[in-house]
Amino acid sequence: MNGMTSLDDLRLFVAVARHSSFVEAARRSGVPTSTVSRRVAQLEEALGARLLQRTSRSVGLTHEGERLLERAGPLLEGLTSVLDTSVEREDEPRGRLRVTAPVMTGAQRIAPALFAFAARHPHLTLELELTNAVVPLVEEGFDLAFRSGPIHDAELVARRVWSIPFTLAASPQFVKQALRGRTQLDREMLGSVPAILSQPGGIWRLRRRDGSVEDFRPCERLRVNDPRMTIAAAVQGLGVVCAPKEAIDQQGQALVQLTLTGRTVEPRELFAVYPSRRQLPARVRMALDWVMKHG
Repeated sequence: MNGMTSLDDLRLFVAVARHSSFVEAARRSGVPTSTVSRRVAQLEEALGARLLQRTSRSVGLTHEGERLLERAGPLLEGLTSVLDTSVEREDEPRGRLRVTAPVMTGAQRIAPALFAFAARHPHLTLELELTNAVVPLVEEGFDLAFRSGPIHDAELVARRVWSIPFTLAASPQFVKQALRGRTQLDREMLGSVPAILSQPGGIWRLRRRDGSVEDFRPCERLRVNDPRMTIAAAVQGLGVVCAPKEAIDQQGQALVQLTLTGRTVEPRELFAVYPSRRQLPARVRMALDWVMKHG
């Protein structure tokens, strides 16, 4: 059995196993689905064991497949890291860079910085996924993620990138009608007016004058999973929104910033995270340094 061919077959098997899909493994590997199926079958024949249980609706691992994935997955990750580090020149990153970032901060700061980085390095292929979901990096094949802190996952390295100021805001119409013209609110009034949230059971973190932080639960009127749309809803007069100050400032006179007696909105800490057991390839390290400098 050809060593290089078997290694390629093993990579495809790991991709299918991690995504439970031949189609998804083919998409991420850049080869036809039929080729993935044939190569996995070739690996099974060479090993003399069935690795995957295939039905019309799903793909699952056999006991032998689970053992192979458990042993081969980390070895392939380490080999990929070694090869990446060996072939990349410090001044010219190349290969695929897969990054995930929060929707709003990703669109406003991270995406423009990464686009500029990619424009400077034509041998780099960039894939950026904006989502507020916590994506499993190794399983989904991401090199780098940007996440709001705190980061509790011991298997990830977390590097602080920015502190993002947040503020409260509402439309002039809402201020006039619902807030009776007041732009400085007390905690009780803030808790009684309609609020726009971006996640179920959303809370706003407020810092008191003594430095302590409290979780404040606003009165939800509308919830939308894209934070950019919470600002759009606030512009339409649907309630108070808590959002990055930079994004509120971009709305000009369409939104009025609100203050809170005795409290301020706690900033959000943004971290860059990556798997702790993986040596950071040059292209990932260079991209992260670029974002931190230019984002």
